Amino acid sequence: MPAARNASTDSSSMKVTLLASAEFALPTVRTLVELGHELTVGTQPARPAGRGRGLRATPVGRFAAELGLGVEELDDVNSPEGLAWMGATAPDLVAVVAFGQKLGPAVRAVAPWGCLNIHPSLLPRWRGAAPVQAAVLAGDTTTGVCVIDVVERMDAGDVLASRSTPVGRKTAGELLDELAAAGAVLLGQVLDGLAADEVRRTAQDESAVTRARKLSADDGRIRWEHSGAEVDCRVRGVTPRPGAFALLGEERLRILAGEPLPCPRGFLPGEVIEATDEGISVACGKDAYRITKLQRPGGKPLLADAFLRGHELPAGTRLGP
Repeated sequence: MPAARNASTDSSSMKVTLLASAEFALPTVRTLVELGHELTVGTQPARPAGRGRGLRATPVGRFAAELGLGVEELDDVNSPEGLAWMGATAPDLVAVVAFGQKLGPAVRAVAPWGCLNIHPSLLPRWRGAAPVQAAVLAGDTTTGVCVIDVVERMDAGDVLASRSTPVGRKTAGELLDELAAAGAVLLGQVLDGLAADEVRRTAQDESAVTRARKLSADDGRIRWEHSGAEVDCRVRGVTPRPGAFALLGEERLRILAGEPLPCPRGFLPGEVIEATDEGISVACGKDAYRITKLQRPGGKPLLADAFLRGHELPAGTRLGP
């Protein structure tokens, strides 16, 4: 950390260049503006989207424009053009949040106060592309968010601050929203701490690293031979994306919500034990899982009672993986 603060800043404000694209970064944009930091935003280029395939800016690009912030679309932040733009913003600090591009050493060295990242896990647990989903899928009881230095290796930088939260019955989507807000607040506190020379960095324990790979659509497939608790983690861990599903014949049913429950032995995995207004109870390798909300292809999401009024699902029906 530099011995003296950049002359362009004082104890309450920094010039921050934020590299961000996805919705996860929106609370960070809002928080940094509300705290009075001078914010410039770099984001991924607009992409074709929607039925008309018209160009659509990133969520951060749209939100920053609404706030009247300077926004630059960057094909490659590490290119000569990207580096020239970074240098022209003359930041005291670079923050990167759900940006979508790897930062080279020249980008990381642009600002005297360094380059920081908000990462939604308690590092070194769950480095990688899908840390929130990984925590839920693994049945972690606690997760959290960190502010870390950006270094060459992904998510391997020193931790400047962290905050934990119980996982409980939350879905990955609910946790991601919670951690986005918490991470924004945490970054604001880190900036204040840097100004007061009160931030202490902690190296990650490399022996405790776990990896969170990017999920595919097939990660949403429910394996009924697993326990009811594991099925519950699967459903919550892939909600809203890529989404949990099971097969009823050749039809793919989206499983939107449910809960594990005890079940005596004597049923095959995937067998419907009973279907009532409370839910559709399906036998698992151990115990059972009660589906309380589901969706047919092309249909609307329905609570179990509404689904059963239009779709008979008698006991003994088998749901496939």
